[in-house]
Amino acid sequence: MVSVNWKSAATWGLMGLMFLLYWLVLGPVPALAGPAFDAVLYEVTEDMYLKDSAGKFVTSPLPDGRRVAVARLSGWARLGTPLCPAWVVYVAPGTKECNVNASGADDLSLASRKGTLSGTYTVTVQDNNTVDAPEFVIMSGTFKGDADLSPVAGGTPLGSITKGVGTVDGSTAVFAFSGTFRLPFTIEWTGKRGGPRRNHGAYYLSNDGAPFRVRYNEKSLGMPTVRIDIVFDGQSTLDTSDDGEDTND
Repeated sequence: MVSVNWKSAATWGLMGLMFLLYWLVLGPVPALAGPAFDAVLYEVTEDMYLKDSAGKFVTSPLPDGRRVAVARLSGWARLGTPLCPAWVVYVAPGTKECNVNASGADDLSLASRKGTLSGTYTVTVQDNNTVDAPEFVIMSGTFKGDADLSPVAGGTPLGSITKGVGTVDGSTAVFAFSGTFRLPFTIEWTGKRGGPRRNHGAYYLSNDGAPFRVRYNEKSLGMPTVRIDIVFDGQSTLDTSDDGEDTND
């Protein structure tokens, strides 16, 4: 028989209270609501500028000003989608998904947090150099759409892309898409959301409002990245499982 003194009882009681608090604050890890994602991109770097109503660069935000930014993004697209056509397997046998690199710019009103985005992309697959990440470019093109980050002003770390249109270089092909911005955040012990921090655990918000962890491979140099989930119109994909192991704190 194992005896329990007041110290061990207090310890187990505290652990139980912490577990209960964790469950109440975070709940179970949710499945992301909505359709399966055809592509996911991550904002690796971003350069942001502020402008006044006349389009001149300024050093502080103005009520009638604008926010413009240029970002480098990287991620993946599922096989059989516009950014990873089925013919890819003839170029790179065994391919299950394609790597996507993009350079995008947005122009948003500071008042409404709404505006436009546009940019270029390349699709790469693995060549015989297995040491590096996929780098063999098999296609490229452009994209544009409307961006809405107004929920962020109200404290919800989500945004959306609508009326997205993509093109393929050297082709008349055009594809439509929509997307969801997920901005990373931390959760304090009180349950309050805070800004992400380097080398710390962080979370994204699902479509139904529940937090889920930022995985180790969703960070750039230790910093949680903005995640963009993309769905191509007319596409149907079924696999929503995670590919990476969560090793966050």
